[in-house]
Amino acid sequence: MMDKNLKIESTRLLAVEGKDECNFFAALLKHIALGDVQMVDIGGKEKFQIEFPLLYNLEDFEGVDRLGFIRDAESQPAQSAFASICDLLRKLRMPIPKARNEIKNDEHPHIGIFIMPDNFGTGMLENLCLKTVESLPQYHCVEEYISCVSHHQSIGEKSIFNESKARVQTYLASCSPIANSLGIGAQKGYWDFNHPCLNDIKRFLQFLFS
Repeated sequence: MMDKNLKIESTRLLAVEGKDECNFFAALLKHIALGDVQMVDIGGKEKFQIEFPLLYNLEDFEGVDRLGFIRDAESQPAQSAFASICDLLRKLRMPIPKARNEIKNDEHPHIGIFIMPDNFGTGMLENLCLKTVESLPQYHCVEEYISCVSHHQSIGEKSIFNESKARVQTYLASCSPIANSLGIGAQKGYWDFNHPCLNDIKRFLQFLFS
């Protein structure tokens, strides 16, 4: 759930799913030298339709001139998550980007939507982060651990097991000092922000907020 005491303190807002995403993107924005972007923790992918209208009705929202949405595709194609955000914008009579990873910059405010991990397939921020470290020697240990755990799980456990999140936690457990979340890992520099797989999201943020 979005912080009910939230105040708009910038003309540039980035709405994301949760605290982990706030920490990750705050670190990424710092890495690419983009300041004065206010992170907004919506409180979960299913909360955008409920919580964003509350943000829209806050005092000073009219002063926002650049607005970004970042959401996970999860188990559905990215187009599904994109359509959901577009439907929300349509209800509020706000500008709607024509496509994922594009900026609608001919109306107020400028708006962009990025669907993790790559604007096309299924997945989430975790998948993108893992790509930045999968060539490291210790990542082989992560894969071995996940394979071992999967082998010993019951059918019921397998049906709800999130391998991507488990890989993130396993990799972070191999770091020193240990970080207990993806976002804290980003703050500690455990994801490679210079990896080419992050070029699209960095370009999106630069186009939207520069």
